[in-house]
Amino acid sequence: MKPKKLEGEGAPKVARKRIFGFIAAVILIAGFTLLPPFEGLTEAGMASIGVFLGAIVLFVCQVAPLAVSCLTLMVLLPYFDITTLAKVYADFGGTSFFFVFFCFGVTGALSNTTIPMRISAWITKISKGNPKVLVFGFLFTATLMSGFLSNFGTLIMFYGIIFMFLKSAGLKPGESQLGKCLMIGLPFACGNGGFISPAGSPGNLIAQSLLQAEGINISFLQWFVMCLPFALIMCLLVSIALIAIFKPEAMPAEAQKAVFTERDKLGGMEGKEKKAIIIIVLTILLWFAGTWVPALNTTVVAGCAFFLMFMPGIDLMDWKSYVREADWNLLMMVGSVAITMGCVNSTGAMTWIADKLFSGLGGMSIVAVMLIVGAVVCYLRVLIPTAPSVAAIFVPIMIGIAQIVGTQYTVPLAMIPVFWAGATITLLYTEPIYLYTHGAGYYSAMDLFKAGLVPTLLMIVIVAFGFPAWFGLFGF
Repeated sequence: MKPKKLEGEGAPKVARKRIFGFIAAVILIAGFTLLPPFEGLTEAGMASIGVFLGAIVLFVCQVAPLAVSCLTLMVLLPYFDITTLAKVYADFGGTSFFFVFFCFGVTGALSNTTIPMRISAWITKISKGNPKVLVFGFLFTATLMSGFLSNFGTLIMFYGIIFMFLKSAGLKPGESQLGKCLMIGLPFACGNGGFISPAGSPGNLIAQSLLQAEGINISFLQWFVMCLPFALIMCLLVSIALIAIFKPEAMPAEAQKAVFTERDKLGGMEGKEKKAIIIIVLTILLWFAGTWVPALNTTVVAGCAFFLMFMPGIDLMDWKSYVREADWNLLMMVGSVAITMGCVNSTGAMTWIADKLFSGLGGMSIVAVMLIVGAVVCYLRVLIPTAPSVAAIFVPIMIGIAQIVGTQYTVPLAMIPVFWAGATITLLYTEPIYLYTHGAGYYSAMDLFKAGLVPTLLMIVIVAFGFPAWFGLFGF
């Protein structure tokens, strides 16, 4: 059920891109550390700008794995007197790092159960072959699950099931409109759902850490209530667009029968599934309860759940499975990127950049500012390969813009890149979750662009009006 091998850029082109990115990053970092400081900047601020710009080039050109780029830049910070080596080492293993570390275990444990298959059978049953209900059902379910599990983990859990009943029903790639809707909609939903809670995406933890450095603390419940409506609105818009544009055919009886046959083979729910459900539901409830009970720190709760999954008599995970399923690239990135980008912010460099580039925004209404920066972030996001790096690059810039237009809008502005990091549905070749389902051959890059164009434009407007008004009700 794995997607066919992708035909991407040729090796020589990729190599040239990486070499160019490496040279450009070195020139930027060296230039900003050797030049005398610009007016309004310290030497540390100049150096941090060089590191920040170098990071952008390394991320966009994919010179090295994200973790390697971030870790390298992190250890360069003391060399340029931006921070101390002791502080770098002390801050690396912060709460964000361990929270993501523990959450990979939760996702892995669920993927080892039959729960995703049972959910898919339930959606198929209530749809009764109606393609509209099927598209809405899968997209909304994947969106909600991805709010508490890793985006890619949620994608993998549902992809095999969707691929199985499309194939068993003879719905051929390139011909089936239902297959097109589901294969485009599934990765979108998994990315979009990551916005729902701090546990939904490593980029959320990066943003949360950067906001905490500004003295802004958002609890798990606050994040959930603030962000859930926008993820659901975007899911609704994309579902409507997919159905309206591609007009999916009804699900054949053969496909429904194949799903029910697979479900019947499972029999009743085993103890393993029941344990997983109890631990995961309890973990989420304790995350919410942490809003009122300080002892229920989200990272501590995730750590306890992680511990339980390995205990004798529970055994939902083993260490080899965890090592295989955890995304170590993202894990290392979360540990290092908050340090790197936090230094850019603490030296005053990001405020300086925002003042020089966006000072004209100071006289505009917040809605106009949100429209402009929302459109810029949304479409620049397609140049950046992963969601966490979007947060790493743009959240500090948004914090700097807030210094110009009003610090009361720090959270609405900072949440723009967090939202578009996962909700993007524009271009294919810069987003790994779309590349995964694209390999099955059911849709083209143009199909993806057509499906996302109107929902994206509408959501830029909804975010511009909605974020300041809705977040303001919660004191942000």
